[in-house]
Amino acid sequence: MKRITIIATALCLSLMATGCVAIKKAPAVTTEAATAGTTAETTASHSVEVELIKLFSHVEGDYEITTVVPKITVDGKEATEINAALSEHIKKEYKLEMDGVNADGMSTRIAWGAKDNTLSIIILANDTSTDYFTAEVFNYDLDTLKDLDDSEVTKRLGMTDDEFFSKTTEIIKKHCEGSGYDLKKSLEAVKYEKITPFIMPDGNPGVLGCICYGEDSQFSGLESMRCFNMKTMERASFS
Repeated sequence: MKRITIIATALCLSLMATGCVAIKKAPAVTTEAATAGTTAETTASHSVEVELIKLFSHVEGDYEITTVVPKITVDGKEATEINAALSEHIKKEYKLEMDGVNADGMSTRIAWGAKDNTLSIIILANDTSTDYFTAEVFNYDLDTLKDLDDSEVTKRLGMTDDEFFSKTTEIIKKHCEGSGYDLKKSLEAVKYEKITPFIMPDGNPGVLGCICYGEDSQFSGLESMRCFNMKTMERASFS
C-alpha cells in the first residue's frame, strides 16, 4: 500500500472542495461504535458493499468529529484481511481521543469507488486542532483482494502510463493557472511517487495529485494533495 498525504495550512483553504471531514448537522454523540452507513455497487464482475463503522464520534457545535473505518464485503464475503489492515492503519495513523471536553487528533471519513475488478478506498482525514488535512488512496483487485500498484490501476482505467501522466499534467496546469501555485514544482511531482490513480465513487477515473505553493505565496514551501475527476478535470468532492 502506498501512503499519500496532503499538507495543508492552518487556514485550510480548500477543505470544502476536497471533502472536509466535518459534517454539518451532525447526529447525536455516541460512546459506542456506530454504523455510519452502508453503500453498495455492482460492477461487471462483482458485487461490492462498504459499511462505514464509527469507532469514535463527538459533536462540537454543528460539527461531528469521527473515526470511521470500512467493512468491505465482496460477493457476499467479508474482505477480512483488507478490513483488518485498513482498520489497524486508521487507528494507528489517525489517533483520535477526548482531551477534556474536546476531541483531539485526526478525524476520518471514507469514500470509495468500484469498477470491473478494481476497488478504490479513499481515506480523508482532518486534524482537529490545526486544520491539517490528509488523504490516502488504496487500490485493490476484486478477484484476489490484493493490493494493486499504480501502473496496473492506470491500465485498468484504460490509459497507458504516459497518457495518465499527460492527462494529470493537463489537470495540474489548469488548476494552477492564474494562482499562487508553483507550476514548475507541481509538474515535477507528476510521477507515481507523488500521484495515485483511483476510481471515483461515480466510476470515473480519478487522480490524487500534488500541488505546490509558489514562493510569493504566504504558504510557500507547502504542497497539498488534491483529488481530481479525470473526466471533468475538476476538483473532486465527496458527499
